Amino acid sequence: MIKFFRRLRKKSFVENKFSKYLLYAIGEIVLVVIGILIALQINNRSEFKKERKQEILLLSNLANEIGLDIRQIENNTKLSTERLTRLDSAIHLLENPTNIDKSSFISKSFEFVFDNYFKSNSGIFDEAVSSGKMSYIQNEQLRQDIFDYYRNANESDNDGTTRQVTDELITPIFVETLFMNPEGFATLGMSVQNIADLESIDFNVLKGNRDFWKMVLLKFGSNREQMVRWERIALQAQDVKQQINKELSILNN
Repeated sequence: MIKFFRRLRKKSFVENKFSKYLLYAIGEIVLVVIGILIALQINNRSEFKKERKQEILLLSNLANEIGLDIRQIENNTKLSTERLTRLDSAIHLLENPTNIDKSSFISKSFEFVFDNYFKSNSGIFDEAVSSGKMSYIQNEQLRQDIFDYYRNANESDNDGTTRQVTDELITPIFVETLFMNPEGFATLGMSVQNIADLESIDFNVLKGNRDFWKMVLLKFGSNREQMVRWERIALQAQDVKQQINKELSILNN
């Protein structure tokens, strides 16, 4: 087609038909412009398809990552619930203090100073934010919901309160009320019976020790509050994961 215009242009020029030459020159320019626009459209379409593939990959990875968060919360909740159940059973042994095995009771009470903590699996999200790949997600509401989820999941105080209560309040009380006695050292394989001037643990006294019951209250209160926070995060995670799966279904069709 371009060769045809060129031949006509040459013939017109020779015949000094300037108006026709101008017309054909414009036609040639129009063809070139159309060719460029078609090439740009093809390139844009190719780039669009490439970005959609990146979007699908990113959403799939985020769904898997959020799924790991959900499973982590489920496992943490299970372990924390079981720990509180064991501690509750140990505490109820004080109903008959004369029948308690001292070393066994102290060993079981070690669970007062253990906790589970949730840490979001945010590697994929963090990389996507730093590299600008989050812009691949076309659904603005979904993108915002993903940002909101990770902001809530990564809040520094999600488990910070529980950690602080255990480290600063529970552990000192635990050491003082349950460990500072010959039986407490014995659980570590140390015999200080003839060295340290420490009284044997008295469970009748322990029953009336306000610090001990303060420790019990702090432990059960902080852990249950922690599990409530986990539940909120898990519900949000499940909602976002469902939205992602719905979007993936649309993109894959």
